[in-house]
Amino acid sequence: MLIDFLNDYYQADLKKIHDVAGNQHLVGNSKVFHGALFVKIFKEKDMFYAEQHVNQVYAPDVYLDSVIFEDNYVVTLRNRHLKEFDSAEINEQSAFEFGKLLGDFHKRLAEKVSVVDDTSPLSSQLKKQVERLKGTVYAQSAADSLALLAADLEAADNEFEQLPKVVLHGDFSIRNIMHYHDRLILIDFERSHMGVSYQDFIKFFYNEIKAPRLRQKFLDGYETEHDFEIPSHALQRCLLLQCALDICEYHLTHPKKKYGTMAQQMLGTIKNNDAVLTL
Repeated sequence: MLIDFLNDYYQADLKKIHDVAGNQHLVGNSKVFHGALFVKIFKEKDMFYAEQHVNQVYAPDVYLDSVIFEDNYVVTLRNRHLKEFDSAEINEQSAFEFGKLLGDFHKRLAEKVSVVDDTSPLSSQLKKQVERLKGTVYAQSAADSLALLAADLEAADNEFEQLPKVVLHGDFSIRNIMHYHDRLILIDFERSHMGVSYQDFIKFFYNEIKAPRLRQKFLDGYETEHDFEIPSHALQRCLLLQCALDICEYHLTHPKKKYGTMAQQMLGTIKNNDAVLTL
């Protein structure tokens, strides 16, 4: 029914191409917009508004429309010919460009986009996440990790409150960096929310840019566009836990588990008292 509605609304021939992380994607040509569409369908309102609001500022030439139909939230974009970045090609130059790309994203969206902003203390956020994992396979390791960080929480709360906040991409990774014409761009903003810039680095550094020299090149590129202050060890450890808990929650509702064992590895580093990324 939804696809029929959209085809009628856009005078289009939209067809489902795949489900990504539980969200449907459609493509097809539209007489209304005189070209090819890429349509993203969400079930979660916050994800819908993040994708909509970020695209309106970051990619206004691509964003076309938004529609709410029953319990479906739809963002309609121009379909582009994008080329994935080959992770085998990561070197110092590409690491620098990735940092510059993310710094530009944080700079361009500053105070221009409305996304989820949890202003509660970081320790409260962590405790709520651990509470939500009760009764799951992650419950014990999550609770144990939070207990191990008890001495860090007060300092992390104070620092987290004081650091400037940015609109985070929320899932900054190679798979969301694309070649478009002669430049790199970011895609997929449904997980955007407010936070400190370091939060966008964690999964990327943990999984894709592990060598300290590449991380430094990334930071060099980032700082050409946006200021960055390395968080204290206490805050880094707490933010790593939050990242791990986010992945645990995600995997509970997405059985394909696209992050593999990353969360367990992160929780393991906390247990081993080695939860700070080398920068």
